[in-house]
Amino acid sequence: MEHLVEDAHMVRIGIVGSDNSHAEAFSKLCNVPQDLTVADAKVVAIFGVDPARTKEVATLGNVPRIVDRPEEMIGSVDAVLVVFRHGGLHRQYAEPFLRAGIPVFVDKPLAISPDDARALLDLAEAKNTPLTSFSTLRYSRDMLAFVKEAEEAGPVSLSVFSGPADRQSEYGGLPFYGIHTVELAQALNGPGVISVHAVENKKNIVATLMYEDGRVTVLNFLGDAAYVFHMLAFGKKGHVGRALDAGTCYKDGLEIVLAMVRTGKRPLERNELLEPVLILDAIERSLGTGKAVRVV
Repeated sequence: MEHLVEDAHMVRIGIVGSDNSHAEAFSKLCNVPQDLTVADAKVVAIFGVDPARTKEVATLGNVPRIVDRPEEMIGSVDAVLVVFRHGGLHRQYAEPFLRAGIPVFVDKPLAISPDDARALLDLAEAKNTPLTSFSTLRYSRDMLAFVKEAEEAGPVSLSVFSGPADRQSEYGGLPFYGIHTVELAQALNGPGVISVHAVENKKNIVATLMYEDGRVTVLNFLGDAAYVFHMLAFGKKGHVGRALDAGTCYKDGLEIVLAMVRTGKRPLERNELLEPVLILDAIERSLGTGKAVRVV
C-alpha cells in the first residue's frame, strides 16, 4: 500500500505516547509559533496512557484532539510518531498504523527485542508502508559536521563514542538512552558490526565493536559520569573529536521524517534500522557471558 503526500499538502501528524518530552517538542515545532518551526505540518491528534500528562502536552503543543484509542486517528492523519519512552511498547502501537498504510516514525529505539524489530520491519515491507526510527542526534548539524571532518581525516579505522545510559532504566534498560550512542557510531561508520565485547564497572559500560572490514569502535555508556555526548575518530590523515551540541536536532529529525512521508522513501535501510537493536542485544549478552558475542 503506497502512501504519498503531495509536497504542497499540509501533513497531518498523530502522536502516540505522551510520556516522552519529545511529544511536547514535536508538537511545538509544528503547532506553536516560535524561533524554530516546521512548515507544512501540524500535529492534529495525540494519544497517551496518562490522561493528565496527555492533556498537558496537548495544551502546551496546541494539539486540538485527544483520542481514547490510537486507532481513532486512522483516516485523519497522514503520518504517526510513536514516541513512548519504553521501546517495549513500540511494536504494539506502531502495528495498527502500518497495517493501515500510514507512514510511521518510531522514536528511538525501534524496539527492545530483535524479534519485535524484525516484526515491524517485515510488516512495513509487506504493506509497502514507510517506516523509520532513529535518534534525532544522528541528524543534528553538529553530528553531520563531525562526520564530514572525520571523512577528511580518514579513512577512519578507530572511533570512540561516549554518552549517558542507565542499564537499570525503568524505560527498558540500556536501550532507552544507550541507543543514542550506538546510532551516532552508525552515522559515522555505517552498518557492518560482526561482534561485540562489553564490560561493566559500577554503572559504566564499555563495549568494543568489531566490523567485518577490520574497523573498531569503542562505545562508552556513562552511567556514573557527567551528561555529555562525545565523539572521536582516528584516520590515516589525522584525528577529530568534539562534544556534541544537540542544537536543532528535533527540527532536523522531524524534517527527515516529513521527507519520508512526502516521498515514500525511508532514510535508513532495513539493516541500518535493525543493527542498533542487535548491537544493544549483543551488549547485554556479552555482559551476561563475559565474552565477545556475535551480532545476529
